[in-house]
Amino acid sequence: MDYLLQFHWWYILIGIFLFFILFGKKKGGVVSTRLTADFQILSQRFEGCKPEADYATFKNDGPDHIDIEIKRLPLNEDEQVEFLINGTLLAKVKVKRNKEAEFDHWADENIDFPVIHENDELIVIYDNTEVLKGSFQFNH
Repeated sequence: MDYLLQFHWWYILIGIFLFFILFGKKKGGVVSTRLTADFQILSQRFEGCKPEADYATFKNDGPDHIDIEIKRLPLNEDEQVEFLINGTLLAKVKVKRNKEAEFDHWADENIDFPVIHENDELIVIYDNTEVLKGSFQFNH
C-alpha cells in the first residue's frame, strides 16, 4: 500500500489519459476544409457588434460543423435575428442575456443546415432589415 501512495512518473500519464477521456471532444478531428465569413455591417446600429462565422469539414468523415456567433448585439434579450444562407432561412435565433446570438451545430444533430461552399452568402436580418452580410471564403 505504501508503494501506491508514493509519487511515480507514470501517474502523470494516467492523469492525462483520464483528463482526455472525461473532457475531450467526441466530434470533429483533423479539419479538412474550413470556411470563414468576413462581414460587412449594413446598419449603423450594429457598428459595435462582433460577428463570426465558421464552417468546417473533417478528414475522418466526421459530421460537418457550423458556428455562427454575433457578440455585442445592440438588442435586448429574447429579441430575434434571422440567419439566411444564399437567401434561404437557416435559423431564427433569440438574443441571449449576454447580448449574443449563436447558431452552433453539428451535421449529425437534429438541426438541418446546408453544405457551405466558397462564396456562399450569409445575411443577418433584424426587424425585416439586412443588418450584416458576409461571404464564406477558404481559411488558409
